[in-house]
Amino acid sequence: MTEAPARPLEGLIDAIAARAAQGESISVATIQEIAGDRIAGPLLFFPAMIVVSPLSLIPTLPTIVGTTVVLIAGQLIAGRKSIWLPSRLSKAALSPERTRKALEFIRPVVKWIEKLSWARLTFLTDGLGMRLAAMVCILVALTMPPLELVPGASTSAGTIIATFGLALTTRDGLLLLAALALVLGSAFLLFRWLF
Repeated sequence: MTEAPARPLEGLIDAIAARAAQGESISVATIQEIAGDRIAGPLLFFPAMIVVSPLSLIPTLPTIVGTTVVLIAGQLIAGRKSIWLPSRLSKAALSPERTRKALEFIRPVVKWIEKLSWARLTFLTDGLGMRLAAMVCILVALTMPPLELVPGASTSAGTIIATFGLALTTRDGLLLLAALALVLGSAFLLFRWLF
């Protein structure tokens, strides 16, 4: 099995930025085309990071991202190698200007995280581990529509999903375990607060 590239997301960002610089609007379908075989991680990471960015204040965007994540993660659980999305979702696009603003926010975060994340404990990012990550992403994504009622509240959900997406992209099993621990810790604190 080949190692994942050292900076897979940074390379993907460069390719997206080049398309946007040519005046192309960037959609999920564009990301699918650029990412190729290892599509699962980037398709979870990029929409989630848009929710983490200031663009999350765009009305209905967190709900659209949450719906997209549920559809993608559901297909990962089913073991699909290629991801299908309804035309309306796959073609929903950010303008070149909004793409540029989103990438300005995302790029430094990716550079910093990819220095700490690399292929390790890779067995956790395949098979059962990937399905478990996808199940957690679905549960987190389902919180996005109600969180949208509070401006910026969906950022935490986006951060968790983006972390899982990064772990799957870089095949970093340790990062995947850290993301699971973060979710379990947050769920425990919420339970304690409610009860």
